[in-house]
Amino acid sequence: MAGIKITGYGHEHGECSVSNEDLQRYVDTNDEWIQEKTGIKNRYFAKKLTNVDMAVSAAEKALKMQEDDIKIDAVIVATFTPDNAAPSMAAEVAGRLGLDGETLCFDINGACAGFVFGLTVSNALLSKGYKRILLIGSEKIHPHLDMEDRKTCVLFGDAAGALILEQDEDGVCFNIAGLEANKEILECRGFGGKIQMSGQEVYRFAVSKIPECVTKLLDSAEVSVDDVDMFIFHQANLRIIESAARKLKISEEKYFVDVEKYGNTSAASVAVAMSECLEKGIIKSGDKIVAVGFGAGLSYGGIFMSI
Repeated sequence: MAGIKITGYGHEHGECSVSNEDLQRYVDTNDEWIQEKTGIKNRYFAKKLTNVDMAVSAAEKALKMQEDDIKIDAVIVATFTPDNAAPSMAAEVAGRLGLDGETLCFDINGACAGFVFGLTVSNALLSKGYKRILLIGSEKIHPHLDMEDRKTCVLFGDAAGALILEQDEDGVCFNIAGLEANKEILECRGFGGKIQMSGQEVYRFAVSKIPECVTKLLDSAEVSVDDVDMFIFHQANLRIIESAARKLKISEEKYFVDVEKYGNTSAASVAVAMSECLEKGIIKSGDKIVAVGFGAGLSYGGIFMSI
């Protein structure tokens, strides 16, 4: 399948910076323990901003990189924390951006794997004639945190990332997705529910599935680890990322990490990471990248693509 060209990018986060020291006021924890177990130093909570607000802000930054008269054919939002049951966040975002009209709008709820699923769906739509897609990963997670659960509440933050995607006929793209059905390990019941997670089980799942996904993707593309310019894994936990990288023999300079700044932002995680990589020049047009997401379900997804 043809590749994906990224023509715009942007990211946003909640307006309230929350350090590990700040969390000590709410829960029995400390900076040393959080960094040792997760690698996280900070995260952002959106106290006043809605999920749609963050998504729109990230999208506006991506759209500013386009010509004024471009048409967006589809808006897709990956999220498990929409502000409302209906309409979709994608429809709300499109309306705020003035993108109503003949624009396909829908949400994807794949939790932490959602944005990678969105890349796969976007590539399929582009191959069927859609010219330009606005793909967003956006989450407002902090209202779903049990602040008495010290092992879980320290992990998450609120953020959004956006990419504008077009087809690259000279590029390549391969994807993989799957499910190991077990909702009890990681779930959030109802709109007002709190996240419940077995951290050790999620860790075991992730450190086995990331290498499995990457190996299958590289085999499909007939390339090696050395041929990939950057690996972007879901930013759930630094220990997970480092463990997977060691298993795959990926050198430190070839995998991206920003979990220390944002924490786990679920579907926004890979979106924000890709936007940051593009903004900083860590990845550029023509590069080959691998992105992998994993989370509730337990679901996982990966994509190899030239950008």
